[in-house]
Amino acid sequence: MFHLRPRLLALGTLTAAAALTGTVFAVPAHAAATPQYTLKIIGSQGTQVLGISKSGAIFGIADESGAVTQEGFLLQAGSTTMQFLGAPGDQANASSLVSPSGINSAADVVGFTESDKTGTITAAEWPDSSTPANLGTLAGVQNLVTAPEATGINDTGLIAGFGSDGHGEAGFTIQGSTVTRLPALPNGGVDVIPLAVSNSGLVVGRADNSTTGTQAAEWSNGTITALGGLPGSTDSQATAVNASGEAVGTSVDPADSDGHAVLYANGTVTDLHAPGTGDPDSDAQAIAINDSGVIVGQGGNGDAFVYSNGQAADLNTLIAAGSGFTLITATGINDSGVIAGTATLASHPDETFGFELTPVG
Repeated sequence: MFHLRPRLLALGTLTAAAALTGTVFAVPAHAAATPQYTLKIIGSQGTQVLGISKSGAIFGIADESGAVTQEGFLLQAGSTTMQFLGAPGDQANASSLVSPSGINSAADVVGFTESDKTGTITAAEWPDSSTPANLGTLAGVQNLVTAPEATGINDTGLIAGFGSDGHGEAGFTIQGSTVTRLPALPNGGVDVIPLAVSNSGLVVGRADNSTTGTQAAEWSNGTITALGGLPGSTDSQATAVNASGEAVGTSVDPADSDGHAVLYANGTVTDLHAPGTGDPDSDAQAIAINDSGVIVGQGGNGDAFVYSNGQAADLNTLIAAGSGFTLITATGINDSGVIAGTATLASHPDETFGFELTPVG
């Protein structure tokens, strides 16, 4: 159930807390003695930040006045005003859901929309938050799938996505008006779900077959390659990829049946040992990686983490004390090291807020 609330945009640390409660917060036990990041809160209750571009534009979902549900937004770098993303044919989102999934350096956003009236799902692109393009009307998409969703876009405008072909999920790329189907794994592969695309055109995601289950995969020049997973894993995926072809994601470890945050690089799958990994019911996931190889995600302890120089750290230990916020997942990091994600507030534990972390110094 969605709740519409007044928007409170881009408030700084403590300012947001005071505006919501007027009280002083206890210092979190894991706060940093010497902060490495400055915390800025994005949005009001219910906001979720889903990623950040190289230029610092942030996208996610938040409450939009007059809309039927929470909606996708774009917040340009340095701005305090959310630009809500309208659905094709329903720019006010009076009867549509907008769910963004990816962004490029030009702040072009892709995702999908769903009609509240008909249930129709279609892939969409918002060029720099302008009038949306309905990607589902492309002949190549219509001839391939129904209910298409766009999941990623690179700086050349290459879009990755997937939809139902009647047997499973079929993956595709879109370049201009050209739609190309992505191949499935051999040995009975059915589902192909691309999730991200690098500037070189390397696509990553997940695929399945009858012998190895669902596993992380990459597509390059019309060829699919299984990336594998942790030893014995039959369930893995890649969620992001950088310019060097390093991908990150999740692999279920059969030793504990939990998801572990992993790095796929040079034919090797590396467990990042995100905070909380190995604890009971402690699923972790790596969500984003920048071109320097710094990785962010959500640890098995339920907190946002950063991985750099072979070490993973809870991001809550790297910010100043007293904000009252707990950073629960980091969903994006750009090449300047700015991290974006979602947090909760001590006085509003069931609500989410967006955050942005800027490196100190």
